[in-house]
Amino acid sequence: MLSGEWLYTTSKKDLHALQKALQKAQHIEIDFSTQPIVDFAFCAYLLSLLEHKTYTFTHLNHHTKEIFATLNHSITLPKDTHKASPLFAFFSSIGLWVVDFVQNALDFLHFFGMALYYLGLSLLNPRRFKIASIFYHISESGLKSLPVVLTTSFIVSYAIALQGVIQLDKMGVPIMSVEIIAKLCLRELGPFILALVIAGRSASSFSAQIGVMNLNEENDALKTMGFSVIDFLVTPRILALVITMPLLVFLSDIISLLAGMLATNLQAGISFTQYWERFYEYVAITNFWVGIAKAPFFGLAIGLVGCFRGLKVQGDTESLGRQTTLSVVNAIFWIIVINAIFSFLTTALGI
Repeated sequence: MLSGEWLYTTSKKDLHALQKALQKAQHIEIDFSTQPIVDFAFCAYLLSLLEHKTYTFTHLNHHTKEIFATLNHSITLPKDTHKASPLFAFFSSIGLWVVDFVQNALDFLHFFGMALYYLGLSLLNPRRFKIASIFYHISESGLKSLPVVLTTSFIVSYAIALQGVIQLDKMGVPIMSVEIIAKLCLRELGPFILALVIAGRSASSFSAQIGVMNLNEENDALKTMGFSVIDFLVTPRILALVITMPLLVFLSDIISLLAGMLATNLQAGISFTQYWERFYEYVAITNFWVGIAKAPFFGLAIGLVGCFRGLKVQGDTESLGRQTTLSVVNAIFWIIVINAIFSFLTTALGI
């Protein structure tokens, strides 16, 4: 039974006596029925003495309960001194990951469904389109990204084309590099490189913008006024990317072809005239349309992931950073998946 005053001013003699008494027992029950006067410092000291023992507290008043609760210790159950086995911890972490994955998947399906719903409403009633917002995001996500997109497309296409020309030149057929590089640029390099750059730029931007609005409770204010966050913030961004991506792919294709033409000319001595003659003869227009067809799906995936991760931001800036990082990683993953699906389909259909 604990009685009297136990404060930060308690003498060392009394504290030493208490420590000595507690050292003798492994199973301890401390009765607070006499309502001793305790403070935060003493409670922290008491818990440190009981750290490796099994204990219970009884007849605690509200004030004392609050102190122990603040110290994040149980005041009703004995302290568990057993550590989880590594095997249990391993399977527990897997279970938590599965639960988190399923929850995120369900949340994303709900978000995707709501986005499609509001897009459908806008298509049925075009006056619902947020034209000013759509054009703003077209400018931010499309026009302002042109320098980095075109530069990246040129550098990567030139490097890959150069390697292809070198190998074919060793085989004695450098002229074949024209159609190989052209098809690769139109079907894969142009759209894929563009999508990766936009994923890094726009997905993170969308997540950060919407995430900050979440932190500032601006989205809650929109809901309070009866507006839909998805209708006002998500659909304009998605539509902007769906519209912009085909145009950007077209420009990226041109730059990629020019990079390939320059690589073949400098490495294999193929003139620009020969390049374009070979191009028109052996490269079908379907290669161009395959690349263009991917673009809206890339834009849809980037927009959905970026906005979804932005809406998942909660609490603090750490959550904002984590969700922004996840938006880029998830967007790149879905770009790879969509690109693979198109490759399988076009191969199966003989396109």
